[in-house]
Amino acid sequence: MKRNVAVVSVFALTLGLLVAAVVGSGCGKSSDRPEAHATNVVILSEANFQNEVIAAPQPVLVDFWAPWCGPCRTIGPIVNELAKDFDGRAKVAKVNVDDAPALAQRFGIQGIPTILIFRDGRVVDQVTGVVPKRELTAKLDKVIADSGKSSAAPANR
Repeated sequence: MKRNVAVVSVFALTLGLLVAAVVGSGCGKSSDRPEAHATNVVILSEANFQNEVIAAPQPVLVDFWAPWCGPCRTIGPIVNELAKDFDGRAKVAKVNVDDAPALAQRFGIQGIPTILIFRDGRVVDQVTGVVPKRELTAKLDKVIADSGKSSAAPANR
């Protein structure tokens, strides 16, 4: 009888910790939304995509994500840091694929997270999956450097 009580107690403790972890993680709270994490990250929709990305004068890093996607939640804080690191040199934006499925379809997003980097309204680089911050930083630095070269060149296009 004592063994059964001990097993039930361990189970109850484990279940209690699991419930506390889920409740404590903030699942479903507004803190899951990217705008709650970084004020300089642009939240994209089909309505503002043209102005915020295609017509942007600077390079734009766009994170295609969803709140239920574990890898997206892993890379999300990195994207938020990039928004702060590149403030004034590049724009950082996010597309929730559940809220804007036509954008995901338009750019052939097959898996998330997918990060597209735009320059002059065109995709110039992309990454799918979780990658280290240094890799995204290097890619964005290169696009910014290339933007400086192309803007210094004569406009004979």
